[in-house]
Amino acid sequence: MPTSFLSRSVFVIALALIVAAVVFFGMNYLNKPSSSNNARALIGGPFSLVDHNGKAVTEKEFEGKYMLIYFGYTFCPDVCPTSLTLLSDAMDIVEAGDPELAKLVVPVFITVDPERDTVSALKDYVGHFYPTMVGLTGSLEQVSAAAKSYKVFYQKTEAEESSEYLMDHSSITYLMGPDGAYVKHYSHGTSGEIMGASLLKILKQ
Repeated sequence: MPTSFLSRSVFVIALALIVAAVVFFGMNYLNKPSSSNNARALIGGPFSLVDHNGKAVTEKEFEGKYMLIYFGYTFCPDVCPTSLTLLSDAMDIVEAGDPELAKLVVPVFITVDPERDTVSALKDYVGHFYPTMVGLTGSLEQVSAAAKSYKVFYQKTEAEESSEYLMDHSSITYLMGPDGAYVKHYSHGTSGEIMGASLLKILKQ
């Protein structure tokens, strides 16, 4: 067999092994535990928004408390109400397990559709879920800055002039610590039982 063919074969095999290694270690990196230092550094940060009572708030309003944050919008037909119901179920489990610990957690719903999600719309919406849930809205710029801090994707799916548009958005629930640092996230569809048990474990540490 010609030497040049052997050389090319060895090169191709070596290249394939390198690519496989990069893919393998890259996937392992992306699947590291959610409490990694990298995630703590990249997720979360300052924000300036308005709550469902019309009060201007920043992240400092929640110092000393855990925030259980979900980004969505009130016109969402299915994903948001499902996620917020599971979040509320988790909080019910925490409250049943230890009412005092439950008081350390503030469920927070941040809209990605501030054009329609007014203060009054948010007030009505969050009233359907956990009693202490806080709804947050703001200007387009304020909401965009908050979403960027939490690496949240969102965009309109219809013409901007239509009042019937939907929003594509990521669906992740973030747990932030009393110091405002990232602790953990829960993927879409995580059951209330699993989330509640996880929260109790973290709160009891």
